[in-house]
Parts: sequence; structure tokens; C-alpha cells
Amino acid sequence: MKQSVGIFILFILMACNQPNNKTGAADNTQSESKAKLSDERAEPKTTPVQQFEQKVKDDLNTNWVFRVSLYETKQRFTYQMKMLYEEVSGEMDITLPNLGAEPRPQIKKGDKDHECIIGFLDDKDVFREYKKVSIVDGDLKVTTLKSYAVSER
Repeated sequence: MKQSVGIFILFILMACNQPNNKTGAADNTQSESKAKLSDERAEPKTTPVQQFEQKVKDDLNTNWVFRVSLYETKQRFTYQMKMLYEEVSGEMDITLPNLGAEPRPQIKKGDKDHECIIGFLDDKDVFREYKKVSIVDGDLKVTTLKSYAVSER
């Protein structure tokens, strides 16, 4: 009986010490890709990488639009967001999380007119909502929908 318990304990200890190559390889690959990706961009694009535009219905001013555009900056994960509604304009920087690959910002139409959702595609090509740009009483309003954090295992 003592010998059976000893063999059982030895078997459990050996099983616990087996390296999990699958997990280790994935972690190493992820760390390596993050290490290779610089936080700086050598040459940011001067044209918008994403843009949403919707015409404003106005009989007198037929050229008015609601527009949200994202531009690259020198910092790889920071984008300059330029907004326009009728004659009201604004801009601000937004920072996307570092997922270890080139960021993929996206802009989608919101539920209402003159509303859009800024987000990004994650590593599984799932759209992640980040900010909402809308019009409230004729003014541009930016609302943070969700916050994101990246951790390493």
C-alpha cells in the first residue's frame, strides 16, 4: 500500500513538471511580435486611414456634413481624430491598445443619424467599440464606451 501511494505521488509530480510546449510557443510568439513592433512610425500617412461621412439635411447649406476622420501620428498606437458637423469642428488624439500587431482602427455607423462608433479589430477580427462621436444640441460630443488594458501572461 505504501509503495502504491509513493508511485502515485511520483506520477503526479512527474505530470506537473511536464512542459506545455503549446502554451510556451504561443507566449513566445506573442512576446516576439510585440518586441519587433516599434512604438514609432517612420512615415505616418497624411490621408485618413478611416473616415465616416454623412450629409446633413439642410435646405440652405447643401454642403454641410457630419465627418469623423482618423489620421496616423508618429506614435504607432495614437491617432488624431478630426470631427466636423456643419460649421463646428474639433480634434483630439485617441490611443488604441497595443495588441502586438499593427493597429486596425475602424469607424462604424451608430444607431442614430450623425453618430458613429470608433473602435478597432482585435487579433480575431472582432470589432471592439471604443468611443462614440455624436451630436448633442448642435455640438460634437465624444463619449468613451469601453476601456481596454493589455496584460502579458
